[in-house]
Amino acid sequence: MSDSKEHVRSSFDDHLRDLLLGILIIGIVLCAVVLMMFAYTASKRGSRPHLHRVSFRLLVYAMVSNLILSVTMIPMEALMTGPISPVGCTFAGFASNASLLFSACMYCCMALNLQLVLIHGVNGLMMEKYYVIGSSLLVAVCNFPPLAGGQLGFYDNLCWFSNPDPVVRFRWIFGTQTFWMVLMASSELVCFVILMSYMLRRRMRVKRIRSNMSAEMTALQHAAYSASPILQFRNIILRITLYPFFSCILNFSGSTLDLYLAKHPGNSELNARLNAFDQCIFCARPILYAVLAATDPSFLRAIDTLRNVPPSASSDGSQQSSSTAKSQSRGSRSTTLSLYTRTLVDGNNAGGESAGSMLRQSLGAAGHPQRTEADVHHTCTHRDPEEGIERYSNVLEDCEDSIEFQI
Repeated sequence: MSDSKEHVRSSFDDHLRDLLLGILIIGIVLCAVVLMMFAYTASKRGSRPHLHRVSFRLLVYAMVSNLILSVTMIPMEALMTGPISPVGCTFAGFASNASLLFSACMYCCMALNLQLVLIHGVNGLMMEKYYVIGSSLLVAVCNFPPLAGGQLGFYDNLCWFSNPDPVVRFRWIFGTQTFWMVLMASSELVCFVILMSYMLRRRMRVKRIRSNMSAEMTALQHAAYSASPILQFRNIILRITLYPFFSCILNFSGSTLDLYLAKHPGNSELNARLNAFDQCIFCARPILYAVLAATDPSFLRAIDTLRNVPPSASSDGSQQSSSTAKSQSRGSRSTTLSLYTRTLVDGNNAGGESAGSMLRQSLGAAGHPQRTEADVHHTCTHRDPEEGIERYSNVLEDCEDSIEFQI
């Protein structure tokens, strides 16, 4: 077969270096621009609350890792003209491996955080530090041993694992990088499937309950349907899952190619094609993630807030009065909604009491609302799922435990 023949250098090989270098430069520029825009919007008081989300901060950590990966891939792929010092080549291999693994950890933590918060009720804000600490420890454990053991250096036109023995090199690649990348990709896939199936079951269950309710209760049932966090923020959740979904695809493909090339060394035509494809996948990662990050819904809402400057301070008094009236109205609705949501959740354990009678009790209780601390918190967190936090909102300090901030 032609693929088993020895690779003959062609014009494509001469232009491959320029192609990879161009991809990396685009990725560096895009990552830097996106991170600077993140920093700018986070520095503004009006747009800062929109970025207060666990998944967004994990995205920022991953974007910084992707930027480091893009920079270190230039000497790693031997794209620079001129000789590369052994120390610089070793550092480039170490930095690229560490940044790649840390970025994969952050996207895996995004998928895991969604499942823990929305399905198991874990506080995502409290788990955030464990995501970062655990990922940092894993990166250190996987990358310092090959660095200390002298396994990194220049080999086969790459600043990567340099052991000439293919069996030993394969073990180092599999144990310190490929195994963990595949494990994270598998975890992301499992979390994605579990979350989607849970969301579908939840939606079907609520729709089934709605079909059994009388016509006069339809409006209130619709409000309770929107109150479920996994349904209320379903569009935001689906958008966040794009990061681990693409990470799963890239990790599986890149890791499979790395293992195959390490297991079957040689200068065959097939290996040359797979090696070029593998290099393009890793070099294009920062571009793909930068585009996804630039279209993140939280970031777009923050930009929209900055574009729509709030009214002058002279009209603040009337706005505060209007806001107070809206808050009182929401307090009444939130009481009804809270009681009715408990009716839906605990309907099977109501001790023979019908859903209609419990609804009438809920409506009766809503007729005399009390502005308790719990009502204020619920009013603060109940908002349009498509819009997220209300524009020019200053309720960040009062809503630290909101589900929207934990996902």
